[in-house]
Amino acid sequence: MRARSPNGRAPVSRGLAERNASTTPEETPTAEPGLDATKPINADNWMSSVEGLPPVRSDDPAKALALTGIRAATHEDFTRVVLEFSGKGTPGVWRAAWTDEAVEQGRGLPIDVEGEAVLDLVIDGTPMTASETPYPGGTHTRVSDLDVVSDGTFEDNTHVVIGAPTSRQFQIGFLSDPVRMVIDIRD
Repeated sequence: MRARSPNGRAPVSRGLAERNASTTPEETPTAEPGLDATKPINADNWMSSVEGLPPVRSDDPAKALALTGIRAATHEDFTRVVLEFSGKGTPGVWRAAWTDEAVEQGRGLPIDVEGEAVLDLVIDGTPMTASETPYPGGTHTRVSDLDVVSDGTFEDNTHVVIGAPTSRQFQIGFLSDPVRMVIDIRD
């Protein structure tokens, strides 16, 4: 089932390279600092879902994690999506699983994202009260045949969906300085 917007239009796709909230693909991927762009973040440990990875929170509420950027790039055999956060700590994963429908947190309205399959990421440890200006919800980042959309933050969870033509195996890893969540999706 294709995720659709309230106006009934079908959602979008994945172009080439690393960029912030862009619909115009670049031709050359840029390496993510601290990572080898030729290898997935967790070697050959692919999965189809994950849940229950707890966050590591800062003791200082002024340093709470907030999503501030989304980048994506194609690499040989996989596509990398990087979610960047301000603050201190490590985001957790409440749930990451493929579904056939993208819906908003809280209201349950459809999210405009292209793809027959949707990787639904609920990222834990990112409170609405975080002091940093959050990444704007509804912004599309497209790379190759993926469409990455932030649904924003509700209560203590940031919601990001990744539309794709079909579900595929993925990996999730974490980096610091700055805080990043890396999602590698097998081609």
